[in-house]
Amino acid sequence: MLFFLICLANAVDLRFKLPARQIRCFGDRLQEKEMIQGFVEGESADYSLKITDTGVNKQLLYTYHELTQKFTQLFNETTQIQICIHNLAHYQMNIQFFYEQGIQAELASIEDLKEVEKQVKQYNNTLQHLKSAQLDLVSLQTNRNDKMNVISSKIIFFSIITILLMIIVTIIFTIKAAKIMKMKKSY
Repeated sequence: MLFFLICLANAVDLRFKLPARQIRCFGDRLQEKEMIQGFVEGESADYSLKITDTGVNKQLLYTYHELTQKFTQLFNETTQIQICIHNLAHYQMNIQFFYEQGIQAELASIEDLKEVEKQVKQYNNTLQHLKSAQLDLVSLQTNRNDKMNVISSKIIFFSIITILLMIIVTIIFTIKAAKIMKMKKSY
Protein backbone atom coordinates (compact mmCIF):
# COMPACT_ATOMS: atom_id res chain seq x y z
CA MET A 1 0.00 0.00 0.00
CA LEU A 2 2.83 2.39 0.86
CA PHE A 3 4.43 1.73 -2.53
CA PHE A 4 1.14 2.71 -4.19
CA LEU A 5 1.06 6.00 -2.28
CA ILE A 6 4.62 6.85 -3.22
CA CYS A 7 3.88 6.23 -6.88
CA LEU A 8 0.97 8.69 -6.79
CA ALA A 9 3.21 11.53 -5.62
CA ASN A 10 5.19 13.67 -8.04
CA ALA A 11 8.36 15.39 -6.92
CA VAL A 12 10.73 17.76 -8.67
CA ASP A 13 14.19 18.62 -7.37
CA LEU A 14 15.97 21.16 -9.58
CA ARG A 15 19.22 23.04 -9.23
CA PHE A 16 19.82 25.84 -11.68
CA LYS A 17 21.54 29.17 -12.20
CA LEU A 18 19.20 32.16 -12.30
CA PRO A 19 20.69 35.20 -14.07
CA ALA A 20 20.64 38.60 -12.36
CA ARG A 21 17.19 40.25 -12.22
CA GLN A 22 15.58 37.32 -14.08
CA ILE A 23 12.42 35.35 -13.32
CA ARG A 24 11.90 31.61 -13.81
CA CYS A 25 8.37 30.19 -13.54
CA PHE A 26 7.01 26.66 -13.31
CA GLY A 27 3.40 25.59 -13.83
CA ASP A 28 1.36 22.59 -12.74
CA ARG A 29 -2.20 21.32 -12.88
CA LEU A 30 -3.58 20.11 -9.55
CA GLN A 31 -6.57 17.93 -8.76
CA GLU A 32 -9.23 18.48 -6.12
CA LYS A 33 -8.01 17.95 -2.50
CA GLU A 34 -4.41 17.85 -3.65
CA MET A 35 -1.57 19.27 -1.60
CA ILE A 36 1.75 20.72 -2.66
CA GLN A 37 4.77 21.47 -0.54
CA GLY A 38 8.37 22.32 -1.12
CA PHE A 39 11.07 24.90 -0.73
CA VAL A 40 13.32 27.22 -2.65
CA GLU A 41 16.84 27.91 -1.45
CA GLY A 42 19.31 30.40 -2.88
CA GLU A 43 22.94 31.07 -2.15
CA SER A 44 21.80 34.44 -0.77
CA ALA A 45 18.44 35.83 0.37
CA ASP A 46 18.16 38.22 -2.59
CA TYR A 47 15.29 36.46 -4.36
CA SER A 48 11.52 36.20 -4.11
CA LEU A 49 9.05 33.33 -4.41
CA LYS A 50 5.53 33.83 -5.72
CA ILE A 51 2.84 31.16 -6.06
CA THR A 52 -0.26 32.07 -8.05
CA ASP A 53 -3.47 30.12 -8.61
CA THR A 54 -3.87 30.89 -12.32
CA GLY A 55 -7.30 29.22 -12.37
CA VAL A 56 -8.78 32.09 -10.32
CA ASN A 57 -5.89 34.54 -10.87
CA LYS A 58 -5.12 34.77 -7.14
CA GLN A 59 -1.71 35.21 -5.52
CA LEU A 60 -1.38 32.53 -2.82
CA LEU A 61 2.10 33.26 -1.50
CA TYR A 62 4.76 35.92 -1.86
CA THR A 63 7.94 35.80 0.21
CA TYR A 64 11.32 37.40 -0.23
CA HIS A 65 14.69 37.98 1.46
CA GLU A 66 14.85 34.59 3.18
CA LEU A 67 17.64 32.13 2.45
CA THR A 68 15.22 29.16 2.45
CA GLN A 69 11.58 29.76 1.58
CA LYS A 70 9.19 26.89 2.35
CA PHE A 71 5.65 26.52 1.13
CA THR A 72 2.67 24.21 1.70
CA GLN A 73 -0.73 24.61 0.09
CA LEU A 74 -3.87 22.48 -0.08
CA PHE A 75 -6.21 22.94 -3.05
CA ASN A 76 -9.90 22.15 -2.62
CA GLU A 77 -10.69 22.14 -6.31
CA THR A 78 -8.96 21.36 -9.59
CA THR A 79 -6.81 24.28 -10.67
CA GLN A 80 -3.55 25.38 -12.24
CA ILE A 81 -0.74 27.03 -10.36
CA GLN A 82 2.33 29.00 -11.31
CA ILE A 83 5.45 29.15 -9.11
CA CYS A 84 7.85 31.97 -9.95
CA ILE A 85 11.33 32.60 -8.57
CA HIS A 86 12.71 36.10 -9.14
CA ASN A 87 16.42 36.85 -8.67
CA LEU A 88 16.47 40.31 -7.06
CA ALA A 89 20.27 40.49 -7.00
CA HIS A 90 22.62 42.09 -9.51
CA TYR A 91 24.47 38.81 -9.94
CA GLN A 92 23.72 35.27 -11.10
CA MET A 93 22.51 33.02 -8.28
CA ASN A 94 22.46 29.24 -7.78
CA ILE A 95 18.93 28.13 -6.83
CA GLN A 96 17.60 24.83 -5.52
CA PHE A 97 13.89 24.25 -6.14
CA PHE A 98 12.13 21.28 -4.53
CA TYR A 99 8.45 20.71 -5.26
CA GLU A 100 6.24 17.81 -4.24
CA GLN A 101 2.59 17.21 -5.01
CA GLY A 102 0.09 14.47 -4.37
CA ILE A 103 -0.75 12.08 -1.57
CA GLN A 104 2.84 11.69 -0.38
CA ALA A 105 3.02 15.43 0.19
CA GLU A 106 -0.21 15.26 2.19
CA LEU A 107 1.02 12.34 4.29
CA ALA A 108 4.35 14.03 4.94
CA SER A 109 2.53 17.17 5.98
CA ILE A 110 0.29 15.29 8.45
CA GLU A 111 3.34 13.59 9.97
CA ASP A 112 5.12 16.95 10.18
CA LEU A 113 2.09 18.48 11.88
CA LYS A 114 1.92 15.64 14.42
CA GLU A 115 5.60 16.11 15.22
CA VAL A 116 5.15 19.87 15.48
CA GLU A 117 2.12 19.40 17.74
CA LYS A 118 4.13 17.07 19.98
CA GLN A 119 6.99 19.60 20.18
CA VAL A 120 4.57 22.45 20.93
CA LYS A 121 3.08 20.43 23.81
CA GLN A 122 6.57 19.77 25.15
CA TYR A 123 7.45 23.46 24.86
CA ASN A 124 4.21 24.44 26.60
CA ASN A 125 4.92 22.02 29.45
CA THR A 126 8.45 23.34 29.76
CA LEU A 127 7.14 26.90 29.67
CA GLN A 128 4.62 26.13 32.44
CA HIS A 129 7.36 24.58 34.56
CA LEU A 130 9.57 27.59 33.98
CA LYS A 131 6.77 29.99 34.90
CA SER A 132 6.07 27.99 38.07
CA ALA A 133 9.76 27.95 38.97
CA GLN A 134 10.00 31.68 38.30
CA LEU A 135 7.02 32.37 40.57
CA ASP A 136 8.63 30.20 43.28
CA LEU A 137 11.88 32.12 42.92
CA VAL A 138 10.05 35.45 43.15
CA SER A 139 8.25 34.23 46.26
CA LEU A 140 11.49 33.02 47.84
CA GLN A 141 13.21 36.29 46.99
CA THR A 142 10.35 38.28 48.53
CA ASN A 143 10.50 36.17 51.70
CA ARG A 144 14.27 36.57 51.83
CA ASN A 145 13.97 40.34 51.41
CA ASP A 146 11.37 40.52 54.19
CA LYS A 147 13.60 38.49 56.52
CA MET A 148 16.61 40.62 55.62
CA ASN A 149 14.63 43.78 56.41
CA VAL A 150 13.63 42.38 59.83
CA ILE A 151 17.22 41.32 60.55
CA SER A 152 18.53 44.71 59.41
CA SER A 153 16.03 46.47 61.67
CA LYS A 154 17.09 44.31 64.64
CA ILE A 155 20.78 44.95 63.95
CA ILE A 156 20.19 48.71 63.76
CA PHE A 157 18.09 48.63 66.95
CA PHE A 158 20.72 46.64 68.91
CA SER A 159 23.51 48.81 67.48
CA ILE A 160 21.75 51.95 68.73
CA ILE A 161 21.18 50.36 72.18
CA THR A 162 24.83 49.27 72.32
CA ILE A 163 26.06 52.75 71.40
CA LEU A 164 23.75 54.34 73.98
CA LEU A 165 24.96 51.91 76.67
CA MET A 166 28.56 52.66 75.75
CA ILE A 167 27.88 56.39 76.00
CA ILE A 168 26.16 55.95 79.38
CA VAL A 169 28.99 53.71 80.68
CA THR A 170 31.58 56.19 79.40
CA ILE A 171 29.79 59.12 81.07
CA ILE A 172 29.41 57.20 84.37
CA PHE A 173 33.07 56.15 84.39
CA THR A 174 34.15 59.67 83.47
CA ILE A 175 32.13 61.10 86.37
CA LYS A 176 33.52 58.48 88.79
CA ALA A 177 37.03 59.06 87.53
CA ALA A 178 36.56 62.81 88.00
CA LYS A 179 35.37 62.23 91.61
CA ILE A 180 38.31 59.97 92.32
CA MET A 181 40.69 62.55 90.92
CA LYS A 182 39.08 65.26 93.09
CA MET A 183 39.44 63.05 96.15
CA LYS A 184 43.09 62.37 95.41
CA LYS A 185 43.77 66.11 94.98
CA SER A 186 42.12 66.88 98.27
CA TYR A 187 44.53 64.60 100.16
